[in-house]
Amino acid sequence: MPNSLAQVIQRMISDAMGNFLATATLKKNCELIGTTTEELTVNDLPALAQKVEKSVAFFKDEVTAKDLAEKIGALV
Repeated sequence: MPNSLAQVIQRMISDAMGNFLATATLKKNCELIGTTTEELTVNDLPALAQKVEKSVAFFKDEVTAKDLAEKIGALV
């Protein structure tokens, strides 16, 4: 079960891409930065925001990706 911070981020991604892609995107990008959705902390957010931005740009568009990355970064 993701922690509350991961749940907030997952909802943000879900609003942009749908729940299925949001879940997979968050899990994979947490792995890429060396953590899990259960262990995600605010210290991980800058690196996570960069990874999520790239993923969302691939599946959606760059404007949405940049906006989402900024929102994740603002959670710090």
